[in-house]
Amino acid sequence: FFFATRAAFGAPPGFAMGEASYGVPAILAVTLVTAYMLHYFAASECDLAVRFMVMVSWTLSLSIVALVPADVAATMYDEETSSLSTLWDLSYWITFTLTWFVLPFHQLYEDAGDFSALARASTSLRENGIFYGVIVFIGLLGAILLTSYGAMTSESMATFALASSTIFGICAGIFALGFGLVDVPKIIWRRADVAKRQAEAHRRLGVASRALEDAFVGLRKVIKASETTREVIPRHHVYASAVAVIARETPKSPAFEGAMDKVVDDVDDVLDYDYDELSDLVALRRELRRRTRVYRRTAAQYAVAVENAIEAEAVFNCGAGAGGLGDRGCLMTPDGGQRRFRSPLRAPRQGRYGEAAEAAEWWWKCRVEPVLLRVLAVALGAFSVLTVWAEGTMFSTQAMEGADLSPFSAMVRVAKDKGGLHMAVAIPLGYMCWCAYHSLFRLGMFSFYALVPGHTDSFSLLINAALTCRFAAPLSLNFLMMVPSLREGDANRETTFGRKFVDGVPDSARHFAAVFPVILVFYCGALAFGVFDKIFSACTSSFGGSLRDKYKFESDEKDLERNVHTTDGKRIAERERSAMQNQTKPKIGSGSPCYFELAAGDMGRESEMADLGGRAADVDVERAGLLSAGGRRQPRSDDRPERRWERQKERLASALERTGELRAAKPSAKPPGSASRASRFGLGPGIGGGSGGTNSSTGGGTRLDSMFASLGGDK
Repeated sequence: FFFATRAAFGAPPGFAMGEASYGVPAILAVTLVTAYMLHYFAASECDLAVRFMVMVSWTLSLSIVALVPADVAATMYDEETSSLSTLWDLSYWITFTLTWFVLPFHQLYEDAGDFSALARASTSLRENGIFYGVIVFIGLLGAILLTSYGAMTSESMATFALASSTIFGICAGIFALGFGLVDVPKIIWRRADVAKRQAEAHRRLGVASRALEDAFVGLRKVIKASETTREVIPRHHVYASAVAVIARETPKSPAFEGAMDKVVDDVDDVLDYDYDELSDLVALRRELRRRTRVYRRTAAQYAVAVENAIEAEAVFNCGAGAGGLGDRGCLMTPDGGQRRFRSPLRAPRQGRYGEAAEAAEWWWKCRVEPVLLRVLAVALGAFSVLTVWAEGTMFSTQAMEGADLSPFSAMVRVAKDKGGLHMAVAIPLGYMCWCAYHSLFRLGMFSFYALVPGHTDSFSLLINAALTCRFAAPLSLNFLMMVPSLREGDANRETTFGRKFVDGVPDSARHFAAVFPVILVFYCGALAFGVFDKIFSACTSSFGGSLRDKYKFESDEKDLERNVHTTDGKRIAERERSAMQNQTKPKIGSGSPCYFELAAGDMGRESEMADLGGRAADVDVERAGLLSAGGRRQPRSDDRPERRWERQKERLASALERTGELRAAKPSAKPPGSASRASRFGLGPGIGGGSGGTNSSTGGGTRLDSMFASLGGDK
């Protein structure tokens, strides 16, 4: 839009047309790619604000694929660059604001468990303030030390901050780029190997199944705490509406019914809270949201792993000439003439073109695709080698007066026109962005967030958006430093990006940015030959095989068939396939007792929330005046575990008494087989009523001790 406006209002014709010819299509392509990625990854429950933030972040991060070629072309042809200056300002400062302020605030806002928007915003500001306070303290401490030793003056503090930011971005970006340069071709090459693809799919399925079990148990524990809270909070309690909100967000699917009876008796931090304290109810809600989020994405990862494993088995059996998958497997006629592919994940194709479609799919999956994948892997591997070569020889022109050995600089030098120049810059830069952002996407598989197709939650999307914004400017700087041919014929020629964001960087930081990429040569070599895997295996050999299996790098494939997860994956795939063969419409997950798709209808029930006072689930409990100042938790002088245990018992007994359910037992008035809430908790009639109501505190305390022990509590 900016380019078109410039052309319409009389900008220089050559410049406007040149920008519009290449910049506008590139920006449109970037926008379409980011829109597709957002649609592909985002879960259905992600709200519009999160989608907008992620869309803007990804688009601006990838916009360097359009801005850098336009900047290089304008520099080479000595054209006006006022519009590029504006675009660079917008791109740089918006991404800077997003990655350091807006997205971190939005992340913790989504993660907070408070019961009002204002309280969630306050929690986000407080936790971000602690994080940035620590960073500022460390920075000020370093500045004070450097100033005291005379290494820095008060006037050079801004330069010191700029140099630190540049060095951090270059270091982190180089390691992200290096991992992607090795991992992208390796993944494609492995996928072309049918046998290794099947073994890798089985291993991933075994890992996903183990993770699903852990997520299922963790969610059941927090559901147990939520149901316990709902049971003991009286109808007219001051926090009844807060408990109603928690009940609305508690999964109520059949897989979690009776969770209070199924969870093993162990000590769990999520159960160590006061039932009538607002701060602990907030913590309970936050933990519930986190556990639900983890279970949803883990279940989605399990479903993807099952699909990949069954598909890999089908391709392997098909390529090997076997059809051992029953009536839904890969089919080959005995004479080997007619070949057809039937996926176990769908019903057989029907109609007059069904056999032709199955034959075409067989040729594609079993013959054509493996060859194309190997060709693509070789081409990308060669491009990775060129990138490492360019990074490793950058210092020869940037830190000293040496020869220009960069292959990307040669590509720019031989470009005949603007179109060729744009392609010479956009292709290598686009591949570098692909590799660097691939590392960020894969990083989620080993940390606290994950990107799962169709099931990525808001928190994970916002974290990834912040990371991608952080590496846009360092990648631009790194690529422009690999193209010294821009200054041939004019030593003072400089790109717009260089004039705005590089000229103010100290020479020491620029020399570091030119020399540090040399480490990429050794880093990529170590990744390619598995050096880190061997070192890690040697360091953990003394701790036993369990630790090695738990923390083994994913690139280690030498013992793939011996991995315990591979055996588990084979068994799980067989169980899932058997379950699907008995269904009219095959459905993934039928073979796992821990797998369940949590839909909107599985979260809470209105009838249960009505038991807590009849208030709506989405009531702003603070604004409604339901949370009085007296109900907030006050600091106590004695908060020892023993005293806290006694207060827990007193509150629970008092809450049950206020509900009127602990009355004297009247057997004649109760139908056979009925039981009060007190008896379900193991509390006899000696508490809260009857002739022994005032003299049975000791017995009641014993019963409460037993009840809390069954909930996983511990003195």
